[in-house]
Amino acid sequence: MEYHLLSDELLVRLMRVDDAEAFNEIYKRYWKSLFQSARYKLKSDELAEELLQNLFLNLWEKRAVQQIDNLGGYLFSILKYQIVDHFRSLFVAEKYVDFAQSQQEEHVHEADVAVNIQDIVSIFEAVLQQLPQKTSRVFHMSRLEFKSTREIATALDIPERTVEYHITQSLKLLRQQLKDFLPLIVLACMGDC
Repeated sequence: MEYHLLSDELLVRLMRVDDAEAFNEIYKRYWKSLFQSARYKLKSDELAEELLQNLFLNLWEKRAVQQIDNLGGYLFSILKYQIVDHFRSLFVAEKYVDFAQSQQEEHVHEADVAVNIQDIVSIFEAVLQQLPQKTSRVFHMSRLEFKSTREIATALDIPERTVEYHITQSLKLLRQQLKDFLPLIVLACMGDC
């Protein structure tokens, strides 16, 4: 079959029934224009490639359940949301670092209040590495990719209660490990509200 001659609508139908060649044609047909759009907005080839890899992986994994009426519009819409999520996570991280730095400057002479941000980051990373793989993935999707419980449950094909359990376990371990830094974190959260 000559897939390059098929319409987007037919390619989507074939992909839904696990036709890998139809998926490959969709990838060939849209990758370049999606990449150029992502690269223009992100100013980074690596980041654009990473987002596209996630986009196409998600497209293949959810092929049986996605409702796609306009393939091009659908793909560019998904890319737009991924870019927005990326900038949102950068903004949150920058805002936290700015707040933490301002707190350090205000309390530079108060040894009991001064906090080394690198310590928090190191503890945070160590805790995430201690978590089971699925728990770590759920936490990452929830807190760093800003996905809802329902989106995570759908993406990982697990019940929403299981997603909530993994998030609770992650937060419990983080609270235990970061208890000495909790006052600063609470102040940071209050400053964001």
